[in-house]
Amino acid sequence: MAVYWCTEALPLAVTALLPIVLFPFLGILPSNQVCSQYFLDTNFLFLSGLVMASAIEEWNLHRRIALKVLILVGVQPTRLILGMMVTTAFLSMWLSNTASTAMMLPIASAILKSLFGQKELQKDPGRQGEENAAAVRRNGLHTVPTEMQFLASTEGGHAEESEVQLDLPADSMEEEEKEYHKNVWKGFLISIPYSASIGGTATLTGTAPNLILLGQLKSFFPQCDVVNFGSWFIFAFPLMLLFLLVGWLWISFLYVGISFRGWRKKKSELRADAENKARALIQEEFQNLGPTKFAEQAVFILFCAFAVLLFSRDPKFIPGWASFFTPGFISDAVTGVTIVIILFFFPSQKPSFKWWFDFKAPTTKTEPLLSWKKAQETVPWNIILLLGGGFAMAKGCEESGLSSWIGGQLHPLEHVPPVLAVLLITIVISFFTEFASNTATIIIFLPILAELAIRLRVHPLYLMIPGTVGCSYAFMLPVSTPPNSIAFASGHLLVKDMVRTGLLMNLMGVLLLSLAMNTWAQGIFQLGTFPDWANIHEANVTAPPPTSANDTVRTL
Repeated sequence: MAVYWCTEALPLAVTALLPIVLFPFLGILPSNQVCSQYFLDTNFLFLSGLVMASAIEEWNLHRRIALKVLILVGVQPTRLILGMMVTTAFLSMWLSNTASTAMMLPIASAILKSLFGQKELQKDPGRQGEENAAAVRRNGLHTVPTEMQFLASTEGGHAEESEVQLDLPADSMEEEEKEYHKNVWKGFLISIPYSASIGGTATLTGTAPNLILLGQLKSFFPQCDVVNFGSWFIFAFPLMLLFLLVGWLWISFLYVGISFRGWRKKKSELRADAENKARALIQEEFQNLGPTKFAEQAVFILFCAFAVLLFSRDPKFIPGWASFFTPGFISDAVTGVTIVIILFFFPSQKPSFKWWFDFKAPTTKTEPLLSWKKAQETVPWNIILLLGGGFAMAKGCEESGLSSWIGGQLHPLEHVPPVLAVLLITIVISFFTEFASNTATIIIFLPILAELAIRLRVHPLYLMIPGTVGCSYAFMLPVSTPPNSIAFASGHLLVKDMVRTGLLMNLMGVLLLSLAMNTWAQGIFQLGTFPDWANIHEANVTAPPPTSANDTVRTL
């Protein structure tokens, strides 16, 4: 399965179904235990996040938030890049990274055209839309039709390693000004997919690897209850903000920081006029959305309730609202599904209380905030199967004795200092995921990291969390993530641009993650001690196998 996931010889979701066939035939697990792994409460938590994202996209709430942030930050190139990165990261915390990137790229393109007055060569928008959709499909994720169509209508280009030649009037711009404009354009395009990948790490529902960590923790260490939505957010949100700040400084320095002082003095009026046009464009796009609708307000309130209830269920540092109920009965999945169900019956238009007393009032059907048909179309169900395949694989590793065998092969690493182990693990995984799906990467590495932590006698989360977050830090290649592919498909970026920018982004991510694990994460997850639930797992793994073990298992 690891080979199939890395090479994508079969679709990722189809590969994830193989345990249902192989484990029963090989005598590893009965089918009822395998199939149950595909619908754990972790899967329902992820599903609730996807449905909430569908409702936000249905009523264009994400677009209103994005344009409002851009109005607030200003239209200077460095400020706009900051605004783009902050907005994309925030949206990526709740929407998929692909949807966030696909929405923000056309906004950036329209602003840049207005800012620099550039007119690109006309290209076939239909072909561009097909290329962008293909870029998403190659990475095994769900396409976002509305945003991708908008991207195709505003941004032309081909997904080839060649720069689009901009039609810049030679009599009004010097060569250095053209180069400056190209660099700013690249800085905008490259900042959006990077911030989408960074933002997805801030919440448990932001990206699939985070939920795979939660599911495999429950499989390997059933007594572990330190990771939930609230504790993860407290750890990952400051890390996301810090990485966004450092990434913004690096991208601004690399693409916008070259100062043509003479040109700025000479062209100050032209520059001011261009910025005014860009500001007017953003204002016009925001006004085109019209006044805030009742449905947008309702979705926003439910979204805030979704986030607050998940965060406050059991934040660890104070008692959460779940403490009022039977311990162990309320999970994050219960919270998420409760809010999501409301979306399917809450009216999208403001209800009139007079209707109840007017017997002659028409009995017209009121549309809910989200229809099931829309949810079916927009939710990437293949990711649900992929998560289930990862959980089934983890259960199979534990039951078959593979975890014990892996632990026996890790003796040479027992003397590695834990701090160095964190650095090495993050570096290896962040570069491995440049060529493989981040979901497949974390499914392969998490069992190894769990056993390595047992051998090193360190808290399992001390190694598993860096591995999980590090597999989202893939910035160097267009094929690394769907957001990278979409940005590269615009035609303005070369592979060398992404490698040059992404190499340092990878290294900065590794260092910042190591800093986080050795500072504030120590108190959040109690990483300074070896927990009792890890001792229980160690005793189970090191115990001799029963004499009645299946011959197939013994052979394997």
